[in-house]
Amino acid sequence: MGTLRTRPVLIVLLLWLGITALDLDKAFHIDDTFHLQAAQWIEHHPATPMSGPVHWAHDPGTIHEFNQPPGFFYLVALTGHFFGYREVPMHLMRSLFTLLALLCMYRLARHRAPRHALLLTVLLGCCPALMVNQGLMTDVPLLAMILLFAVFLLVPGQGSPGWRHAGAALALSGALMIKYTALPLLPVFVLALVLRREWRSLPMVLLPVAVLAAWSAWNLHEYGGIHLLDRQGGDGSVRGIFVRNLALFTALGAVSPFTPAFLGAFRRPSPTNLVRGWWAAILMAAVFTAAVYLGWITETGSDQVLRILFTLNGVLLMVLAIRYLPRSVAAHTAEAWVLAAWALGLALFVTLFSPMMATRHVLLVLPPLLLLIAPALDRLLPSGRVLAVGTTAILGVLLTVSDKAYADFFRRHAAPIARQMAHQTKGTVWSLGHWGWLWYAREAGMATYSTNTSAVRPGDILVLPLDIDAQPIAYGLEIEQVARWDEAPSCPTFFNVEQFAGMYTSSYGKLPWTLSRSHHKTIIAYRVDAVR
Repeated sequence: MGTLRTRPVLIVLLLWLGITALDLDKAFHIDDTFHLQAAQWIEHHPATPMSGPVHWAHDPGTIHEFNQPPGFFYLVALTGHFFGYREVPMHLMRSLFTLLALLCMYRLARHRAPRHALLLTVLLGCCPALMVNQGLMTDVPLLAMILLFAVFLLVPGQGSPGWRHAGAALALSGALMIKYTALPLLPVFVLALVLRREWRSLPMVLLPVAVLAAWSAWNLHEYGGIHLLDRQGGDGSVRGIFVRNLALFTALGAVSPFTPAFLGAFRRPSPTNLVRGWWAAILMAAVFTAAVYLGWITETGSDQVLRILFTLNGVLLMVLAIRYLPRSVAAHTAEAWVLAAWALGLALFVTLFSPMMATRHVLLVLPPLLLLIAPALDRLLPSGRVLAVGTTAILGVLLTVSDKAYADFFRRHAAPIARQMAHQTKGTVWSLGHWGWLWYAREAGMATYSTNTSAVRPGDILVLPLDIDAQPIAYGLEIEQVARWDEAPSCPTFFNVEQFAGMYTSSYGKLPWTLSRSHHKTIIAYRVDAVR
């Protein structure tokens, strides 16, 4: 990876420690539960990783019915085996990927824009797309492996090009076994070698291809299918793809408050006027936020404003990259085209094939965008750097704290609800709902409900959190509400991420985050009176 300077690396380490500390005791959340279920199977059945039972839909299924390969799940299983399936050891294990991602980003930025290497690294580290999406999600490990691949591919270092390209091939193979989203990097690998006329290294591209072929052959042996070809995508219609493209811009803009730092790419605003305009925008944003908090602006009106601002901000960041590309090509022909292909390839993949849009998807697009337009920072004053870091870090911390409160609500309520409901029935207490709630409900002793296979009887209790992904209640069950647990919004959740997990699944219509003092977290218990 080449040499790294001591002082900036110490700052990167402090950044890593800070964002790790925020995530360390966070409750398991969203897809974490699926990954834990898969890992618990793999711990005892490492040779058949795709055959394990998981409950992640209306009824129980098997791991191979869902989208992710098991590379990261083996690490979760290893950690669970030695340290237990608890939040702190799991998050510490995953934090090593966060550290790798930050160090690789710094190394790439030092090669691409040495004057701004630390700034670019801090912007990525403080970005809400990274800070919120840590946990046991696969996207930060995927990001780390993609950045490691890019370091081996783009940064000159010790050793022959052949060895560096072998490292790139291994890193890309690892990325593909964490998540298939890395597939567009195969043609990027070829493009980089062709543009640099490094013909002898072209066979290295066959290594990740061979890994995928071997993995597919193992799938056929294990369960009779090919997981890569069986994965479920999103709506493939023109409308569906258009909606996800629009959602990409909205999600990108929602987590990129640093965009004004790169306006120097237009060569129009003077550095002083740019900073003044930025301060004015911050003041307007503060006044707007206060007005929503005080109720002077309705939350519906606030959502409309944020929707427009997020989308325009995302479009602006893309336009800046396109605007700067000709200048970048003139200075670094091969490298600029590789960065552009990296960003475009991943963006197209998630808009064409992803079931939904999310901030974790745009996280993978941010590094090449930042690296591509990094030279535009030459016109940024020191005060502008402070604003870029400050606005990004503040938003990142606010959304991370809000998401922690969201996840913790289910952890705190699962055990007390299980005890209370067990005293009210001699039957079964069933839990409905997935995400982190499923993990904690099972730990508390609730049975997991299946729409079509659960043997529900009169007197049983159904416990259902609202506004999360959940199994529908089977037709024929007559139920009545017997209890309700409600948690009102608070100051830490004013920057709200709770509307059906906005940071993890969003669109132009459903924002990644909003400003809200009205959104309650609610769990309802129903008693089954009759089964028809």
